[in-house]
Amino acid sequence: MKNNEHLYSSVFLSPFSYLRPSVRTEAYIVLSLLLLQLVMLFVTKSFASVGIVLSSLLASYAVDFINKEKNYRSSFVIMASSIRGLMIGLMLPSGFPPLAVFFVSFSVLFFNKYTLGGFANSWVNPVALTVAVCWFIGTSFFPSFEIPFETLQSKNIALSLIKNGTFPLNSFDVAVTNFLNKRLFAFFGVSIPEGYFSLLWDSHANIPAFRFNLLTLLSSIILLGTDVLPAIIPGVFLLTYGLLVKVALPFFYSGTVFQGDVILALLSSGTLFCTFFMLQWHGTTPFTNRGKTLYGLFAGILAFFILGIGLSPAGYVFIILVTNIFSLFVQSVENHFFKEYTASVLLEQAKAVREGFDA
Repeated sequence: MKNNEHLYSSVFLSPFSYLRPSVRTEAYIVLSLLLLQLVMLFVTKSFASVGIVLSSLLASYAVDFINKEKNYRSSFVIMASSIRGLMIGLMLPSGFPPLAVFFVSFSVLFFNKYTLGGFANSWVNPVALTVAVCWFIGTSFFPSFEIPFETLQSKNIALSLIKNGTFPLNSFDVAVTNFLNKRLFAFFGVSIPEGYFSLLWDSHANIPAFRFNLLTLLSSIILLGTDVLPAIIPGVFLLTYGLLVKVALPFFYSGTVFQGDVILALLSSGTLFCTFFMLQWHGTTPFTNRGKTLYGLFAGILAFFILGIGLSPAGYVFIILVTNIFSLFVQSVENHFFKEYTASVLLEQAKAVREGFDA
């Protein structure tokens, strides 16, 4: 033994390496990125939205606090509860009464926790369900847009809405746009009009999750780059929805063929935020790559009919809820094939054992 001591320089208690981050690590990353959205609300002095977020956070903590098993003492439960509460608050309009947010969030989350399975076992997204209930209770608080038919027929709907003031310009938009056009886009022989950077930086939407698209895009890069978020579902969804908006949508309002406004579709309705933070909630998605592809494809087609060109105040949460129901059927088919495959493997093993005994 003494002769071999020099062969071992160190000893590790955990000899395993993981292909993906642990659930706890995923929660840390997601929570950090959501807190950046909250920081932006403070930076932009959107204190009404901050109040909404605090109300939903308190409701989420309260549901876990009354748990008989006292799981609220677990740091992971606190993180999961924080993620849930932050998302609900970010998806609600700033004018929604904070007290109503608390009671609706508490009621729906309590029902979800003790009836539908809680954090990882629930087949429905609790955030989407809570926001949907808030929409039914207070539809008037969710902003709606009326777009003239002539605007729909324009080649660039987003630019028309920027010009008429639907999307206001930030004070630094002109300077940043000129800098990007001169220093970056000039090399490619293109330029971007004024207003697009404002739409990316802060669209001033009434719902916080719809506002900071650039921050959401950067967050998506982190989520995908750290393998917290598998790319199949968001990739298939965005490709399907984008292609349908680009190719098929103009036929519905006599617009320019193959000139649907994908930018408006992706930068409004909370499309980016919901795609990267809500569409793949734990326990609601299929297991196999084929199932996930079908899940993203179905959600993308559904988004085309529900969101259309975008500007929907709550359409995406209903897309998630319907897709969650669709996922149940996909998962049942997956389970059927898993059982058949397992049975065939066991049968082959049993056959091989019998042949071994016969030999």
